[in-house]
Amino acid sequence: MSPAKMRSEVIKLSELSTKKPDYYFIQGYLMGLGVLPQMLALSEWQPDLFGEINLQNKSELKYTQSLMALYNQSMDKVIQNELKMPAKCSLSKQDYRDSLKPNMPLPNYCKGVLQALKHINKRMLDTAQKQAFNNLNKVLKAFSNEKAAAKEFGEFAQYNAQEYKRNYVYFMADAIFELRFSNDLTLSADEEAEFNNTFLDEEPSELDELDELLELVLADTELKALEPIQMFLDIMENALITKQFIKNNTGHFWGLHETRPYMMLRAHRAKIHALHGYTQKAQSELETLLTLNPNDNQANRFLLMNCLIINKEWEKLDALLADFDSQELQATASRALSAFVKHGDSKPANDYKKILQQQNKHFTKILTGQEKLKEQQPPYYSPGSKDEVGVYLDSLGKQAWISVPASLFWLRKK
Repeated sequence: MSPAKMRSEVIKLSELSTKKPDYYFIQGYLMGLGVLPQMLALSEWQPDLFGEINLQNKSELKYTQSLMALYNQSMDKVIQNELKMPAKCSLSKQDYRDSLKPNMPLPNYCKGVLQALKHINKRMLDTAQKQAFNNLNKVLKAFSNEKAAAKEFGEFAQYNAQEYKRNYVYFMADAIFELRFSNDLTLSADEEAEFNNTFLDEEPSELDELDELLELVLADTELKALEPIQMFLDIMENALITKQFIKNNTGHFWGLHETRPYMMLRAHRAKIHALHGYTQKAQSELETLLTLNPNDNQANRFLLMNCLIINKEWEKLDALLADFDSQELQATASRALSAFVKHGDSKPANDYKKILQQQNKHFTKILTGQEKLKEQQPPYYSPGSKDEVGVYLDSLGKQAWISVPASLFWLRKK
């Protein structure tokens, strides 16, 4: 069935219902069903979405077939980790509020997802699930109307709106994993009681010891950590993540919970290489990770941007920036350096420098030594904060600027 026909018939079905939901609301709702820990039967979610449907003749039954085709398509996207909103749910780069007016695709889609998420019993969620749910809920509510957006986005509204929109797929992916798949590894109450009664007095299992060792390895950024990392990767590649597995699953690796430790180890190996000056090795590793997971839920692109700058791979850098079309601080800094290398102290370069200063008033002062950072950086940051610059520096930001002659003098120049 063609997408156009599916859309046309689902809209006709909506017109026969009492609630008459918008098509983008329907699409959002069906994607939201894919987040739920439990699968809902058609009889449970169809009345919630449409209310009563008055089918007047047998020929109109085909509309329900189109609805189920759209539902199945949505569930396939969840499994394949293809979580982007429809193209029409775009956010204006001039004024985000233009995209949040009543009956626009973006707020309607987000309201649809939010409606589906009401089926979740939050009291049954564990800590990690609640965090993932709340993160996704926060983004969706921010885009549901102008008032909610203004309250959430604050002073740097346009920039923050772009960041939230870009990060939607990451929050969606994490919510799906935590709510739908993490429990695949958890015991039921009865199974847990039986396990405890049987093994309460036993020594920790080899699996527990491996988990502890994995945590230690991921906390170590010295070169000596490369050996245990390789050991773990060899075990995983021999047991599950074979060449055929990689071939079959390239493009959505992060959506498979069994591959996440593998992705984390490879990203950590890239970080160790980068920190110790082996930026070509780091670049190669990070490029592979982006091939495995183009959505880049791990944000490997940030370290890769700076590796490409240090390695003078300007064409690859421009291609990476174009792929993500990103307005993050790291991307703006990379564009500024690229423009400075190509055009020197020029209008294109100075335009990016101005954007940098607008995005984060601490950026120039910290990079040029006029302001200091805390020794210990928190795991999270707010846009425009010192901590955001700290995260940039942790991904070789300062080394990238040092690698471009005179760039820091130009950055400080008013």
